[in-house]
Amino acid sequence: MDSTLKQMLDGFAFSVSNYESSLGPSNAKLLRVKEMIGKLVEKAENGADMAAISMDPLFSETAVLLGELASEPPLPPSEIEALAARGEISDEIPPASVPAAGYHVAYDSMPPEQREKQKVYYERIFALEEQAEDAIHFNALLMEDPVLLDMSRIPLIEAAGETLSQAESTHSPTVLYQQRHAMETYSRVGTVCELEYEGIRMAEMSNTEHPWDALYLEVIGLLPACAQAIESFGPNDDSIAKLRNSHRFMAEFMGITWDNVFSDPRYLLFWNQVFWPRVPAAKRASRGAFSAEAWRDMLKEKFYDPFVEGTTVESDPSLARVRFWGGEYGTSEVLSLLEDPPRPEIPL
Repeated sequence: MDSTLKQMLDGFAFSVSNYESSLGPSNAKLLRVKEMIGKLVEKAENGADMAAISMDPLFSETAVLLGELASEPPLPPSEIEALAARGEISDEIPPASVPAAGYHVAYDSMPPEQREKQKVYYERIFALEEQAEDAIHFNALLMEDPVLLDMSRIPLIEAAGETLSQAESTHSPTVLYQQRHAMETYSRVGTVCELEYEGIRMAEMSNTEHPWDALYLEVIGLLPACAQAIESFGPNDDSIAKLRNSHRFMAEFMGITWDNVFSDPRYLLFWNQVFWPRVPAAKRASRGAFSAEAWRDMLKEKFYDPFVEGTTVESDPSLARVRFWGGEYGTSEVLSLLEDPPRPEIPL
């Protein structure tokens, strides 16, 4: 019989023995699952491999029945004591191979490329299995060793590093911060529980910051967006009305004019690094604008100023404020806030 398959079936048998100590050896479901495991063992001894056993309907039935045993009502303590006194149930501790069986199954089922990456972790787990005197000792060694933590966090750190290298081209301050912070945080955690907690915490905060940044760009960029729509699709009553209303609204609501938009560090990052590179070469040539600054000036001269002529607005820095993580800041601070956000402390 394949060693991994044997460990898996031994694990089934161990689960049954655990239930036997609480349900009693005569429990009907227990007797049925013992019979089914015996048939699986017989098939394995007659040459069935892991694939054949795992696809056998008897295998899935066994797994289901094992799950049902968990909801079976246990015997009264007095009956359990009587069974133990007669030697009908045993409290013998199983060997380390029983709890280690799942790791062998997982490792053996991995594709070669994944197995090569995971090899260092599983070799350490198998070494602990060899050192352990029994199942309890194995589990204790596993909890004391950093292998499970490293198995979880190192791939996360590597994934964050890959995302970080790819994110450089997106010029997104929230993505860059999140991945750098993830790498630093995962590197210093001390337990798997802490790793899970920090992962959830960072994800939830990041899920707030990403949409906030997108909404800020949409609001702060409203004026050039209106002008760009007219440049792309031509003027019509709706687009002209939207531009004029936005011209007044942004000044009244946030004290922001066209010139303020193009002095905002966050919007300039978007305009210079994200928007401008996507303007097709043919379009640049047709408008005679060959830089981000030239395109900005062309939009203002041809598709903004002519439609707001006669409507004077004033800049008011006191209105150009945003709220972020419970604080209030000037819009000129947004880029630096996103690059190093003042995230709230969450006490454990």
